[in-house]
Amino acid sequence: MVHLTATELASRLGVSRRHAIDLLAEGSIAGRKLSSGAWLADADSVLRYETSFRRGGGRKLDANTAWGLLWELSGLEATWLTPSTLSRTRRRLRTWGADELARAVSGRTRAHRYRAANATKAGEELIATGRSAAGQLRVGLMDDTRQVSGYVRRGEIDEYARTHFMAASTSGQDVLYDNTLPITYDGDTMPAAVIAADLAVSTDTRERSGGLRALTELRNAWLALN
Repeated sequence: MVHLTATELASRLGVSRRHAIDLLAEGSIAGRKLSSGAWLADADSVLRYETSFRRGGGRKLDANTAWGLLWELSGLEATWLTPSTLSRTRRRLRTWGADELARAVSGRTRAHRYRAANATKAGEELIATGRSAAGQLRVGLMDDTRQVSGYVRRGEIDEYARTHFMAASTSGQDVLYDNTLPITYDGDTMPAAVIAADLAVSTDTRERSGGLRALTELRNAWLALN
């Protein structure tokens, strides 16, 4: 099934229909509102929501702290964190496993789905992540250049999509992420922990498994040094 009605979504999540519509309207679950006023939810986004927000509960970090945790896990310096926040972040890394880490940082960005006329051209100006940069992690996955997966460097996502011939689609496999980083990042590819975290909430079982495995390996390497 590609789409769910608001009633089907409410039944699946065990919430009221009103709450299901609120999740769609606020963008927590990707969907579209028809001219009739009815909502359709993207089934893939529903699964991501269940994975990131519902399974096992757990705290979600604010965007700046979540980015800081992923920077620290990647062996980089999160210069925007205060000493006390950095200390708390390091304590979390010592106690949280891969699943908990993936859930905790999942709220720092939002994925927008599209269909690109030319994936290579559409991805040229993005900071690659997820499946587009999976080969960086060395967990048995390869970079998938057939599809777009990246963070916009600056500006609005809709404008980037328009100028790169990408059509919004709740069932599209090309993904643009909001860039909520508190710093300017000029790399062509996101740091390893960011790539792993984005894979860890994928609806593709192999990608999700690879992302969680990479987070575990990165955490073990971090623990060995700290």
